[in-house]
Amino acid sequence: MGGLGGRDGVEAREGSLVSAPVRTFLRRVRVWAGVATLALAGAAGAADLSGDVGIGAVRSPHDIRGVRTSTDPMPYLNFTWGPVFARIDTFGVQLAPLGDGALELVGQYRGDGYRVSGLRRRDDAIPLGLGTLQVTPVGAFGLNVLGDLGPSGGLIVQARYLARFRLGRTTLFPELGLEFEDAAYVRYYAGVSGSDLATVGPAYRPGAALNPHLGLLVETPLTDRIELHAYWRAQFLDDAIRRSPLSTGDRVRSTVLLGLAYRF
Repeated sequence: MGGLGGRDGVEAREGSLVSAPVRTFLRRVRVWAGVATLALAGAAGAADLSGDVGIGAVRSPHDIRGVRTSTDPMPYLNFTWGPVFARIDTFGVQLAPLGDGALELVGQYRGDGYRVSGLRRRDDAIPLGLGTLQVTPVGAFGLNVLGDLGPSGGLIVQARYLARFRLGRTTLFPELGLEFEDAAYVRYYAGVSGSDLATVGPAYRPGAALNPHLGLLVETPLTDRIELHAYWRAQFLDDAIRRSPLSTGDRVRSTVLLGLAYRF
C-alpha cells in the first residue's frame, strides 16, 4: 500500500467489456485531468513551468491475493508551475514559505483499491492533507500528513529523504522513506469482516502499519530537452498487512516506473 514520489526540489465504473488495464488507465486519466485543471487554474499569471512532462509506465504487484499484476500506462508529471506542483503521483499547491521549502496542500493517487471475487469491493483512497519538502545543501526532506477522504477514513503519514549524485550526464536520486498507515486504513484494505467472512473465514482486525522503503530515481538526458527516467522502489510491508488472510504474504513490494519526458 503506498504511492510513489518525485524528485521535485532536488531536482463510475466502466462496462464489463473493458479490460482491467484499460479501466486503470482511464481512472488515472481522470485523476491527472484534475491535476492539469488545477495546474492551469493555479498557474494563471505565475512563473513559467519548470520540470518534466511526458509519458510513462508503472509495474507494481498488489498486496492482495487474486489481484493481477499488470504494467499500466500513466502520465509522467514532475514539475512546478508557480505555486502548483506535480511529483509523479503527488500533487498540490504551495501555501506559504516554510524553512527551506513551503507548507503545501497535498493530494495523492495511490491505487490501493481492488476487486476480488467473493470479497467486498475496496475503493481507492482519496488522500488529502498538508506536507512540506525541505530542500537543503545535504538533500531533500519530505513530510506529508494525509487523511483519506475516501472509504477508509484513515490517516497516512509519509517521511522521506532524497540525496543527489552525478555520474557523468546521469543524475541519481537515492531515497529512504517511511510510511505510517493507521489502523482504520489498514483494516479497510487488509482486514477481514462482513461479507468477506464467507470466502476467507476468520475475521482479521489488524492494527496500524509502518512500512519503510528504499528507492532510486535515475535521470539520463537523451537530447537537450528529452530525458529518460527510471524509478525503482522496494517497500517492506509491516506484519499487520502480511499476516492478513487476504495478503500474498510477500515481505517486499517492488515498484518499477519508466518515463520519457520533455524538460521545461
